[in-house]
Amino acid sequence: MRIILDFGKYKGKTITEVDDDGYLQFLAKPIYTGKYYKSIHSTELNWKVPFNVKIAARKELEFRKYILVGTRWERNA
Repeated sequence: MRIILDFGKYKGKTITEVDDDGYLQFLAKPIYTGKYYKSIHSTELNWKVPFNVKIAARKELEFRKYILVGTRWERNA
């Protein structure tokens, strides 16, 4: 399934087109510090990464040779 981001600085791009691994790690983060992600640049206060985007970001990171260690992503050598 091809996921097109409809939010953020990569709005309109597919997950595979995003070349910022840090952003993909944010999208695929297994645990957030709070219940919701709160953007200071948004008027929407209760927002979280959609589940399908999170799963697609995880698959892309795994394709790029990252592994999930605890709650963070690390490059697999």
